[in-house]
Amino acid sequence: MVEDIKEFDKLIKEKNISDVDTMLKESKNITEKIPDLKERHEKVVVARGNVIEASIKVEMAFDELITKTGGEDLVINPEKKEFHLITGAIEENKIVGSHGLRFAGKVAVLKKILKKIDDEITFRDYLQSKEWEERNNNFITHFKKCNKCGGTEQLSSYHIRYENFGKEEVSDVEVLCWYCQLGHKYKSIELPNIPEPPLLADLKRFVALRNIFAHVPVSWFAKELEFDDSIRYQHYFELDKKWKNVSFAVKEFMSLQKEILDLITVYIKSVVLKQELFSKILLGKDFKDILEEAKKIKFPDK
Repeated sequence: MVEDIKEFDKLIKEKNISDVDTMLKESKNITEKIPDLKERHEKVVVARGNVIEASIKVEMAFDELITKTGGEDLVINPEKKEFHLITGAIEENKIVGSHGLRFAGKVAVLKKILKKIDDEITFRDYLQSKEWEERNNNFITHFKKCNKCGGTEQLSSYHIRYENFGKEEVSDVEVLCWYCQLGHKYKSIELPNIPEPPLLADLKRFVALRNIFAHVPVSWFAKELEFDDSIRYQHYFELDKKWKNVSFAVKEFMSLQKEILDLITVYIKSVVLKQELFSKILLGKDFKDILEEAKKIKFPDK
């Protein structure tokens, strides 16, 4: 873009152009000399349109995930007389309207949810490992009794901090009996030094490409169909210099969109499984069967 402006400035000075009409006429003459300008312009319009449509689909998936998952589990609302197996990280009314959460805000919420889900899966797998089984037995041998009531039967170790996850010391856990476990309030799982979920890396690139198509102009005088990567716009290409090529950027964006939607589907399936487990254990029925029965209940008119 800067090169384009310099080219215009150079021609304006050479031809001593001063009035607006003459300037517009000369500008038209210059643009007519750009090879295949109409075709290139149409390609850019189509590319930006495809990116917008793909962004909308991804944002709709974000909305579903952040309003249905990521909150607290097993929540009772006394005022509304409701019981929720799983809650969303944010209420639906917070993402709509002129003051609703925007795309960047949704991405921030989603990142926290994905980290939370990934930490929970990693933690659960660890508790089922032989490594933890050995550590658990060592902690029980060390403490010998329940930290709450002093009981010595059916003891288990529980994390009170996660800074040394995988290399726990006695100060990182407490030992409880089966009865005291029932009233134990678990600390939110936040694991340190765990590789970020694949979806987070994809999200970072997806957002960066989305911003390029939204804010960076095309350099029409370039031989290839390219974005302007002058000083003003260089920061948009920090993750990948190859994004300067419009065609390359579109292909990667669409590929990332598919990967993100596929990964979100996987995360949603894990949440649905968790919901079904809660439903079976606490209510003795499948969640969908409970919903169907609830629809059949006739409440008296107020």
